[in-house]
Amino acid sequence: MTDIEMQSEIGIMPAPRVLIVDNDESAVELFENFLSIWGYTAVVAHGIGTDLVDDAILKAREHRCQLALVDMRLIDNFDSDDFSGLELIEKIKPAATIIASGYGTLEIALNCVEKGAYDFYEKGGNPKVLKEKLEKAAVKVCAFRRQWNVKPNEMLKVITDTLFGETLDKDFHDQVLDVLGRLFPHAEQLRLERVNSGSEGTGYSTAPRPRSVVMRVYEDDLEPVIVKMARATKIIKEVDLFQKYINHRLRENHAPVMEGHVELWDIGAIKFSYVGSIEETFGRFIFSQPVDKIQRSLEHFFTRTWASHYEKARQVEDVSLFGLYCDVWDRNWHSRAQTCPPPVPDERDENFWHQKFVQNPIEWLEKIAESEGSEFDRSLMSATMTAVTHGDLHSDNLLVDNNQNSWVVDFERCGEGHALQDFIELEFDVFTRITSARERISNYFDLCLAVATAQRIDESLPENMLFENETRKLLEIISIIRRLAVQCTGITDAREYMLGLFFNTIFRTTLMTQNRQDRSLQRLWMFANILCQRIEHWDETWPPAEWKRTSL
Repeated sequence: MTDIEMQSEIGIMPAPRVLIVDNDESAVELFENFLSIWGYTAVVAHGIGTDLVDDAILKAREHRCQLALVDMRLIDNFDSDDFSGLELIEKIKPAATIIASGYGTLEIALNCVEKGAYDFYEKGGNPKVLKEKLEKAAVKVCAFRRQWNVKPNEMLKVITDTLFGETLDKDFHDQVLDVLGRLFPHAEQLRLERVNSGSEGTGYSTAPRPRSVVMRVYEDDLEPVIVKMARATKIIKEVDLFQKYINHRLRENHAPVMEGHVELWDIGAIKFSYVGSIEETFGRFIFSQPVDKIQRSLEHFFTRTWASHYEKARQVEDVSLFGLYCDVWDRNWHSRAQTCPPPVPDERDENFWHQKFVQNPIEWLEKIAESEGSEFDRSLMSATMTAVTHGDLHSDNLLVDNNQNSWVVDFERCGEGHALQDFIELEFDVFTRITSARERISNYFDLCLAVATAQRIDESLPENMLFENETRKLLEIISIIRRLAVQCTGITDAREYMLGLFFNTIFRTTLMTQNRQDRSLQRLWMFANILCQRIEHWDETWPPAEWKRTSL
């Protein structure tokens, strides 16, 4: 299979796009002809003076140019102090710029490179020299010019569909391979393998990652690395948060090392080394290992690896938990929640559903949002703890090495938040991994009641021998997570914990496709309903008399 044939699996790869910025029309025409002959797509900026500069910035972004040919003097050819072309270099990145000028001296060429130009070409020189410089730059920044093999093709399609979806322009999907090319500049072969989880044999992740993909990448015969691909803005944010909260701040070296990152016009990627020999994600680990090993793994992460962050936790007073979670997730999650319609119960469950539930969880959330910070805010805490949290601690972001030590990836939401957040998020993810779609609605209802019953976080969960063995195991894991939450944060009030679970449940529903018949969505809505009613009637007998325990 040739390079172009391989690339065609994710669409026809367009020729590299080269921005031409020059105030000399004859030079522009000459460059256009050369680029056409050499197999590039020319994008020409128009205008005079500052209008030319502004149009160049616009055209570079509009066409997602990978390369640029820029005249050094764009405003005034006779002004020796006109370095407007050099000033443009930063403004049109990530395009790699070759400065083209008739004023070619070694000093000027070196100055161009110091200002960030990829190379310098003296106008009037041999066109073959320009061609060689373009080819050299193209090989570095454009996958189109690379002689390499990236597989499997199906994974490339998954990445493209995930990152470009319905919102990004698919005409520029070549950024996927360009990102990989820049991240692995010397690779002859890359093998991509998605970091995936879910219950044994499902083959899918239960934790939605909108517009991002986390994968193992094997370069040639080297050991794998972890790569996350996402929107460029998200990668920029994650790099910053990693440096601020993770790098050299976790104990026992159980944190990945950032080996590089790339940001193009729309998408980017970040590359991490492994901490140790990888075995599996925590999502698979909890299904394949006994409870005692799972407990040791969780204890290692929370009481050792992440312990320094909990030791620096601080007490805050009169704070809205809703506000704390919005700080981590962004308030867009609340906006999305407002548009979520209630699910339509399966006809087999309809009578049971209507007998049990009268509360609309979205309306209950809205009351909290409207009263945020006031005495009527149901999530207002007179005192709680905040700490640096991972912020997205689901079972696909927690990896387990061959010694059962856990470590994390994906730091996009890392920062100060509710000290219980990581425990709550991990518990919620474990809870949703219970194969609820296979269980009768009555049995699932009992399960929700069990999770929502405790008055103290570390209180033992009610036992129900009607649960399947897999469900009882996951409830044991939830109990372990809660005990560790108390140990690490000192917080014992389960009401605070239930509020976090409620927010997580609604947050997850906002990330799902809003198919009102979707069984998973129905179950999440049920759990949210139970949680908000549990919190609303916290000091009353639980469960309510009308919610008589069900049986098989």
